[in-house]
Amino acid sequence: MGIDERTRRIGDVAVATGLTVRALHHYDRIGLVVPSARTATGHRLYTDPDLRKLYMVTALRQLGLSLEQVGRVLSADLGVREVIDEQLDQVERQIRAAKRLREQLLAAREAEHADGVPSLMAVIKLMQDMRGYLSPEQIETLHRRLTDQGVVAEHAVGVEMPALYQDALREMLAGTPASDPAIRRTVDRLDDLAHLLRGPDETIGAAFRRMWLDRGRQNPGRDGGEHWEALVGYLDEARALRR
Repeated sequence: MGIDERTRRIGDVAVATGLTVRALHHYDRIGLVVPSARTATGHRLYTDPDLRKLYMVTALRQLGLSLEQVGRVLSADLGVREVIDEQLDQVERQIRAAKRLREQLLAAREAEHADGVPSLMAVIKLMQDMRGYLSPEQIETLHRRLTDQGVVAEHAVGVEMPALYQDALREMLAGTPASDPAIRRTVDRLDDLAHLLRGPDETIGAAFRRMWLDRGRQNPGRDGGEHWEALVGYLDEARALRR
């Protein structure tokens, strides 16, 4: 293509689009927006269609799309409506997370318990509940581990794990797929905490699982218990997908 009034140098394009020269170089390098022409000395020249594409890139980026998603839209591999729906799903999850955080902050502000008491009571209740699932020797092993972990175990059992399960339950009920990265992170954290509490003994881990399932069946109206079995399957699906 020859040089005419319909081409612009990169500096002029940067001013016209609000993008930096560095960004334009990057878009060219990754094949997102490649200038249609060059001068005899190799300088980039952009045509009007190139500028329209850059304006679309800017608009899509302002909607929160990644460069990879933008590239798929530009190549017609992904429809604009489809990618907007993806962004809406992400925004909805962020809104739900913000609401949960607000609820937790309000609950913490209104809590009447002394620091650490609710978490400690959760550990004591866990030990009581597990007596029907473990041998006396395993109970002693679990007791030693929880005692050794101290406040870490108290926080894991009384605060973090219940919150993680409730978060996962909300996502499951909202229709979030088990393959979602947020669910995978939740599963990873739950597994880390479970290993911290039970140690390398897989039979203790299996007993934990049976106890949680039974607790959900026995208290279906409490803490989403009616969905507990489905939740366990949902989290197991997320575990299988990460392998």
